[in-house]
Amino acid sequence: MPAIYAPSANIASTPGNTAPARLAFLLLFPGFFFYQTLIGMGVIGAFLGGYFSIISIGLFPPLAYVYYVGIKASVYRVASTDLHFGFFLFYFFAIVATNAAFGANPTIVKTHLLSILYFVNIYLIFKYSDFSERRTIATTLASLLLMSATIFFFSQAGSFQPGQFGDPTSPDSVATYQELARSYVMTFVTVICFTRVLAARLVLYAIAVAALFLNGARSEFVAALFLLPMIELYRAKHWLPFLYLVLLVSGLASIGPSVLANHFPESRVWELFDLSQSSSANARHELTEHALRTIAENPVLGAYASYPPGGYSHNILSAWVDLGFFGFAYMLFMLVRTAVGLCSRGWLVRPRSGQFLLAWSLICISLLLLVTAKTFDDMFTGAAMGAYANYRSGQQSKSRDREATDNVEGEGP
Repeated sequence: MPAIYAPSANIASTPGNTAPARLAFLLLFPGFFFYQTLIGMGVIGAFLGGYFSIISIGLFPPLAYVYYVGIKASVYRVASTDLHFGFFLFYFFAIVATNAAFGANPTIVKTHLLSILYFVNIYLIFKYSDFSERRTIATTLASLLLMSATIFFFSQAGSFQPGQFGDPTSPDSVATYQELARSYVMTFVTVICFTRVLAARLVLYAIAVAALFLNGARSEFVAALFLLPMIELYRAKHWLPFLYLVLLVSGLASIGPSVLANHFPESRVWELFDLSQSSSANARHELTEHALRTIAENPVLGAYASYPPGGYSHNILSAWVDLGFFGFAYMLFMLVRTAVGLCSRGWLVRPRSGQFLLAWSLICISLLLLVTAKTFDDMFTGAAMGAYANYRSGQQSKSRDREATDNVEGEGP
C-alpha cells in the first residue's frame, strides 16, 4: 500500500535546522489565521497588534542564524538563487531608503520596509523547511483541517468574516479576508504537494475549495482552482485517468454555480462571472490605468509612492511604478527564470518530487497573482523563491552523492 505522504530524499536544510523554519511557518500562517479569528470573535484583544509584523520581527534573528549556519556548513558558498533574490531585495531596499530620505510618504515607506522583512523571512522558511517530514506533515495537516473547520463552523450567510460575527475589542486590527485566505492557501499548498494518494488529494481539494469559497477571496480561490489540474497532471501515472478526472470536474463545475448561487447569493465569488458588476474589479482597473499613466510619464525611474496609501496598482506594474523599469524587468526575469528552470529540470523527472511540486505550485501562483491581482511585494514570491532554492539544493546534493559513489566505485581493484 503506498504511503499517503511523500518523503523527500534530500532537503536544503543542514541537520537540525528544520525545526526553527517549521515553527516560523506555523506562527506566521496558521498562527496568524487563528489569532485573527480569535480577535475578530472578541475572544481576545489585539495584544500583538495585527500580529504579522511583530511576529516577523521576532522570527528574523533565529531564521538569520539558521541561514548563517547553513552558509558556514557549505564553506561560505552562496547559492545562485540566494544571490538573485538577495540582489532584488537590496535594490528594493535602496529604492525605499533613497526615496524615504527625500520625503516619500512614511506610510508607504513603512509598508515596503516590512515587505522586505517578510520577503526575507518567508524565503528562509521555505528554503529550510522539510514539509515532507512526519512532524511537519502532522502539524500542517492538523492546522489545515482546523482552519477549514473554523471557516465552516463560523460562516454566516455563506461568508466567513470574523469581524462581522463577533464583537472585536480592536476592530482596526482584524485582518481582511484576503489576508486570511493567504494563510489558508500557503498551508494548503504545503500539505497537498506532498500527498501521494489520489483519494486523499481529492478530499483535501474539496475541503479547500469549499473553505476558500466561503472565505470569499476571489484571487486565492482562483489560484487554488488553477493549481489542482497542474498537481494531478504532474502526479498522474497515466494520461487517461487524468483526462477522465478533468472531464468529471468540468461537468460538476458547469452544474455547480447555478445550484450554489441559490444557496449563497451574496458570495463575492459570483463576481468572477461578471467583472463589470464588481466594484473591486472596476477600482483595480482604474488603479491600473493610473499606473500606466505614471509609467508613461516616468518610463525609466518610475515614481515611487506617487499614489496615496492603498492606491497602488494590483499587478506587477506596481514594480515599475515603485522600482522603475530596471526593478520591474529584473523581478520579471528572476521569476520567469525560476519557472523555466523548474520546468526544464523537474517536470518529466521520475520519481516524482514533492519538493519540486511545491516550488512549481508556488511560482505558478505567484505569477498568476502578479499578473491579475497582487502587488510586486506579494508574499507568494518569497515563498516561491525559497522553495526553488530548497529544491535546487536538494538536486545538487543528489548530484554530489552520485559523483562520490562513482568515484568510490572507480577506485576499486
